[in-house]
Amino acid sequence: MSDGTDAAALTDLLADDCARHILIETKNDPCSASELSARIDASEPTIYRRLERLQQHDLVSEEIRPVTDGKNYKVYQAQLHSVTLELTDENFEITVSRRERMADRFTRFVENR
Repeated sequence: MSDGTDAAALTDLLADDCARHILIETKNDPCSASELSARIDASEPTIYRRLERLQQHDLVSEEIRPVTDGKNYKVYQAQLHSVTLELTDENFEITVSRRERMADRFTRFVENR
């Protein structure tokens, strides 16, 4: 594995319909767990379990959305750009390409000035 990702765990996660739908739904727009639950037609506990697994592999990011007249809530956005699976003589090699978050891009820009 070129980025330290456990190939079996990652392929198992990406084989899960719910996890894949979460990545698709959060690719362009961050969503809360309740929004994902409604869009995917899965219970919130199921959504939270998948989000936890996706976060363990850095495939989704979490951000707190402040609400001025209520309780803040979390939204999630896919960080996965691509997965490459390569067959070698001994094994499989997985390369995971992640999207760079805007905040990370800004920090890098400021630090390199």
